[in-house]
Amino acid sequence: MLLAFFFLGALTANSALGATYFVSLEGNDDNPGTEAAPFRTIGRAAALMGPGDTCVVHEGFYRETVRPTKSGTEHAPIRFVAAENEKVWVAGTEQITGWTLHQGKIYRAQVDFDFDQLFVDGRMMIEARWPNTGLDLLHPTLAEADGGKDNLTLVDADLTQPDGFWVGATAHIIPGAHWVSWTRTITGYSQERHELSWDEPWSTDWAYITKEGSRYYLFGKLELLDAPGEWYLDKATGTVYLWLPEGDDPLLHVVEAKRRSLAFDLSGLSHVELRGFCVFGATITMAGADHCLVEDCHVLYPSHFTQCAGWGTGMDDTGIVISGHDNELRRSSVAYSAGNGVTLLGESNKMVNCLVHDCNYMATECGVVRAMGRHHLISHCTLFNGGRSVLVNRYLRASRVEYNHMFNAGLLTADLGVTYCYDTDGEGTVIAYNWVHDNHAVTGVGIYIDNNSPNHVIHHNCSWNNRDSGIRLNTPTANILVYNNTCYNNGDSINYWGPDNNSEWQGSRIFNNIFTDTVRLGTNIEAGSNYEGKEPGFVDAESGDFGLAEGSPCIDAGVPLPGFTDGFLGLAPDLGAYEFGGDDWVPGHDWGFPPYEEVDTRGEEEEGAPPPPAPAPMPEYFYIPDQPGHAR
Repeated sequence: MLLAFFFLGALTANSALGATYFVSLEGNDDNPGTEAAPFRTIGRAAALMGPGDTCVVHEGFYRETVRPTKSGTEHAPIRFVAAENEKVWVAGTEQITGWTLHQGKIYRAQVDFDFDQLFVDGRMMIEARWPNTGLDLLHPTLAEADGGKDNLTLVDADLTQPDGFWVGATAHIIPGAHWVSWTRTITGYSQERHELSWDEPWSTDWAYITKEGSRYYLFGKLELLDAPGEWYLDKATGTVYLWLPEGDDPLLHVVEAKRRSLAFDLSGLSHVELRGFCVFGATITMAGADHCLVEDCHVLYPSHFTQCAGWGTGMDDTGIVISGHDNELRRSSVAYSAGNGVTLLGESNKMVNCLVHDCNYMATECGVVRAMGRHHLISHCTLFNGGRSVLVNRYLRASRVEYNHMFNAGLLTADLGVTYCYDTDGEGTVIAYNWVHDNHAVTGVGIYIDNNSPNHVIHHNCSWNNRDSGIRLNTPTANILVYNNTCYNNGDSINYWGPDNNSEWQGSRIFNNIFTDTVRLGTNIEAGSNYEGKEPGFVDAESGDFGLAEGSPCIDAGVPLPGFTDGFLGLAPDLGAYEFGGDDWVPGHDWGFPPYEEVDTRGEEEEGAPPPPAPAPMPEYFYIPDQPGHAR
């Protein structure tokens, strides 16, 4: 009732300032846009709206890009809202119909647009490839090279096809140190040498060369369509081929392909608000905007690409894009992006109480969230499942990262942090009150401040189950404050690496932490009152409860740190992230699951076509997994 009152009250107040337009799939864009005679498209309303106007959109699946033509003002924003208790989807996809049997269980249809992403019943299928893989985007089956030369060839004894077979295909390769990926078009193939070749190397650096153990797959040929869940588009003829996961007729399912990259385009606009929308196969951009708000919106498959060029691909333009200044993403979710789930740029932008997961399945330098700029806030978010880092905070300055639950990094690449920055003067950036855990990379760190990244404040975090360090401060660095953190069951608790054995942590201070594994500190620092041992006296560490039990040696064992331990209980501050008897803070979003119970992607029925299938229930992989947590 409170939500309904707020919605109606806000709408009534806004209506006093401007017009209210209505949109329905049963409407017509020649209508006046009233509740009795609504528009058919959101775009029709967007073209008319000015400051103070509201657009109410009724339930359905809208295949369009919405671009307002005007900005709102501080006291009269432009608002787009989904009708209360109605599920409104805005999609970048178009349905594909007219399927006929091609051969075996492969069907074909004609399309009049190019695409690189195809869905069946709301789930992304796999472009035909070798080796075959399942539909889990972050746990693919990859081939491993036996070697290569000058980053111009790749040798694999498992390549046994006839000479020339692979010419024209594309190789997606995670080479060298397995940091990031590249793609190359194959221009030569020898069966005798089991060797692929291409025309231009991407690098000759040791970390990027194709060598034994480099992981890769090949795609881009119809001949590779040999397994359920695969598809191929012949762009020359406009023919798409598809083998459904269950091998049945596509006419029994909703098949669609990505045609538009944006559902809502707020770029360069001011004071525009979106509330209550679900977005499928497209994204929302607030690039260069100011004072815009996206609230209670849920985005599936925001961005997709197939061509990769190492570190730069997808960094600034994938997922929900927020730049400009004073914009906010609130109580929203993003899932299944080839690059970032959220790209946070500009200045003084906020991301609060959001759920973002399963991103960077193309293995570039993207993150579940990638943040750079100044004076940002990332707070109370749940972020997990990244091909590389969960939070890339490279070039993030004078900002706050607080009360977030971040986990499952390094699912495709190596040497990274759940949070990661490099060559970044943090200018006092605060990383605090976060849970950071389960980095699966070989060099998998919890909070990773890489070389040349001074001026960060790291306090009251719990970092656990990371294969390398709980906290890593690579050198040279300076003025890092590490206070009241709990590092448990990591490869080591705190460590560093520096070129030429550099160990410089000039001006850094390490106090009041709990370290249960190896401790290795840099030089020119102050350190003290840190617990080092295996029995810190947690309530139940195996269940993720890092509160201190009565009798813990970490109780009253710290030193006062003004601004960080104010209001401590007992004789002195406690060690670690939780004060005994104090606030049992819990990070992450607090609103449960997105409304993904079903994705009804049906459009209008074609004359004479069979009835469309029922909306498909969303499979289990859309839901956040159970994770250990601090429960008292």
